[in-house]
Amino acid sequence: MKEKTLILLAVLAIVSCRERDKTSQSGGTATYQPDSNAVRLNNKAVDLIGQVSLYDDSLNDTLYDSALVYLNNAIEIDSLYWNAYSNKVQVLLRLGQLEKSLEVLDALQSIKSDFAEAIMSQGFILEKMGRSESAIAKYKQALDTYEKRLKNDPGNLGVQSDIAFLYLFLEDKNRAIDEIQNLILENPNDERLKTMGKVIKDFNREKFIAEY
Repeated sequence: MKEKTLILLAVLAIVSCRERDKTSQSGGTATYQPDSNAVRLNNKAVDLIGQVSLYDDSLNDTLYDSALVYLNNAIEIDSLYWNAYSNKVQVLLRLGQLEKSLEVLDALQSIKSDFAEAIMSQGFILEKMGRSESAIAKYKQALDTYEKRLKNDPGNLGVQSDIAFLYLFLEDKNRAIDEIQNLILENPNDERLKTMGKVIKDFNREKFIAEY
């Protein structure tokens, strides 16, 4: 069975996708096969989220509530299945349940400690809640986690790109621009880096946090 997930990307659009012909996940130091029933329920939840309309809030609430039921059941079946946690966070954010989303991200980190994207997301949520000092602490923790991943995989352009984006929240926009431009110069054919370059160049922090 192919697996759907809403990926927490540094570009930070919420995207539904299927992983290519696999159901394995890397979590910590081990790789495991998530329970097929959990994957099936997760995929049903993502299908429901994909039906959300911009124009019918009452229907949207029903879709989100149903998606949460599927995701909770998926997690109950397989408590190590981090994609279900990640998707649950996105649903809770769309419902405005910020505290609950933080709790789910804590649970996610307990099973996937190197998931810097989850830590960074906590920073965004805390900043949205007006808890600036706590947000900064999370951004620093995310940077440390990304850098540890980079030591194990120095050529990982995705991690380097995410770090460049993270500098928008830790230092200033110029540092982020310098980092991504250097990466683009070193990898001129990488379209992902070019996309991130545009994101960073046009980035509006206040708008991003308000809409997160």
